[in-house]
Amino acid sequence: MTTTALFRRATALAALAALALTCSATFAFAQAALPGGARPDSVRRYEPGRALADSARRPADMPPRPAARLRDVAPAQAPAGPAIPAELPGFWRTRAERTLWKQTADYDETMRYCKQLEAGSRWVKMITFGKSGQGRDLVMLVVSKDRAFTPEAARATGKPVVLIQNGIHSGEIEGKDASLALVRDMAVLRSRQNLIDSCIVLVVPIFSVDAHERRSKFNRLNQNGPEEMGWRVNPTGLNINRDYVKAETPEMRALLTNVYTKWWPELLVDDHTTDGADYQHDVTYGLQQGPQVPEPIARWYAEAFEGRVVPALAAMGHLPAPYLNFRGPRPSSGIDMGATPPRFSTGYPPLHARASVLVETHMLKPYGDRVKATYDLLVALLDEIRVRPRALTGAVRAAEASVIARARETNPARRTVVLAGRTTDKGVPFAYRGKVTTWETSDITGAPVARYGAAPWDTTIMLYREVVPTLTVQQPAGYLVPQEWTRAIDALDVHGIRYRRLVRAWRDSVEMLRVTEWSQAPELFEGHRMTRVAAVKPERQLRSFRPGDVWVPLDQPSAALAVNLFEPQAPDGLMAWNAFDTIFPKKEYGEDYVMEPIAKQMLAKDPKLAKEFADRLAVDSTFAKSPWARTDFFYRRSPWADPEQDLHPIARALRVVPESMFAPAPPPTMPGGR
Repeated sequence: MTTTALFRRATALAALAALALTCSATFAFAQAALPGGARPDSVRRYEPGRALADSARRPADMPPRPAARLRDVAPAQAPAGPAIPAELPGFWRTRAERTLWKQTADYDETMRYCKQLEAGSRWVKMITFGKSGQGRDLVMLVVSKDRAFTPEAARATGKPVVLIQNGIHSGEIEGKDASLALVRDMAVLRSRQNLIDSCIVLVVPIFSVDAHERRSKFNRLNQNGPEEMGWRVNPTGLNINRDYVKAETPEMRALLTNVYTKWWPELLVDDHTTDGADYQHDVTYGLQQGPQVPEPIARWYAEAFEGRVVPALAAMGHLPAPYLNFRGPRPSSGIDMGATPPRFSTGYPPLHARASVLVETHMLKPYGDRVKATYDLLVALLDEIRVRPRALTGAVRAAEASVIARARETNPARRTVVLAGRTTDKGVPFAYRGKVTTWETSDITGAPVARYGAAPWDTTIMLYREVVPTLTVQQPAGYLVPQEWTRAIDALDVHGIRYRRLVRAWRDSVEMLRVTEWSQAPELFEGHRMTRVAAVKPERQLRSFRPGDVWVPLDQPSAALAVNLFEPQAPDGLMAWNAFDTIFPKKEYGEDYVMEPIAKQMLAKDPKLAKEFADRLAVDSTFAKSPWARTDFFYRRSPWADPEQDLHPIARALRVVPESMFAPAPPPTMPGGR
């Protein structure tokens, strides 16, 4: 037997022994009752008597209980955070629990714990979905009572899939410890097994694994524990939490390609820690707002998450709040809960007609309290899905159907897609639980600095969440992508957007967009000087397409993402991320002594052009003083001008490409025609 096999066998035997001893032990955090007095098993408080009584009802597939050993039970200590029941044996405690919330496990120890969970439960499968930039395995735990450990098996159950993602910012790591403890309690100790009665849970314990191993006591100045934590960005300096659309990092590409667009989770939960002000609230949440969210998803946010999950969390003793993004430096300015771009976890899933929740615990709360807050939120959320699984799946199916129906509208006004929005000044009162604050002018900063006291400051401030569109487009029948624009086709593959390749030449009238006003950011952002297109001019052109060129239909659930990728004015589109910058530089030019006599002829023959030139000289002094710009004015209007310059290369189709242009399509494998 190999060393690896021996290790796996030993781990499995140890896990089974610990299971037999502790199947009735409950996780460390005491849970409060749900609103209305209901107290299902999934959220009950830890009750030692009940745990002993429950031990008589052991699942039939669990091994017999061996005699207890003293070394299985850690000595009682006074923790600096939530109490840990003595019944929870050391074998199943996370490092955070064993060190009384002082430490969190490194990557290797986390992987060992994941293997231990897999060995300890038939309901857990550990899978590798990719490699990090430094070659570490990217690992996910699949938790399913049905042992539905593949996307196909999961779909066959009809249950919603929930993806819980931790450590995209690896310094903000309480989600890892909360999620692993929850998997243990659901699938190994089974004290919360009913949370997976009605759903399948996917847990990514550490997303940005390389940054997780850049551990230090000095990584997050603003954060209260653990003793060491990971770093914010990956080793190449990219923030993975800005990478959902451009998908440049190996970690994000692996998640999107091998997890998100294979399992198609109905809900993504993204666990973080805040920065910002000090206040009493211990956990905040973010939800995408406004018309970029399909109405059925927005309704689920309001009714299920904010209507039931948040009150349940408050009943557990927490002080939840919307993500406290203040409009100004002081809380009295109000909370802006507006729309986020698709580059974030809250903005991306709705473009696939799916839901997402951002979890942000408060950085200044002790680490154990932050782990508890995350754990409790996940419990409340999974219990909502346990009780009402069809509310989530129904919202997603209805959202998918609405996106497909939009593509089939004959009225162009009904095919409007919102690309950007702004929060209005229409607010609602919110009960803010802050801390008494004074502002003192600092000799160091030269500006007022907040001094937070311990006394509470309970007040009412305004919450702004109404979002109105600032940029819209009418989606075309579809997009035609020339095959040489490989980055665009790669984006379709990574994001799971359905497309087909032409097998025959196709020629048709299409709408092309010529960029007439654009700029690039002066500062680098995520390795890019982002391109902003301020104005475009539509041009109806007869274009030829070759076999191998790509047709992207929009009667699919991910249509809104395709529109955001391919419209040149989209704030997070491929144009913004420099995929098409090569259309802007002029490739050929005319010498002034060659162009000058031609320009005179053009002015003599075209009075309208002469007036346009004179008007430009009168109003644009920079243009008037530039011999190059004045010469180029005529070159661009001459027969020698490049017709492809400034022309966005993705064609907006005016009609659906005939089926005869394609090879036969395989049938869809998922609801919504994916």
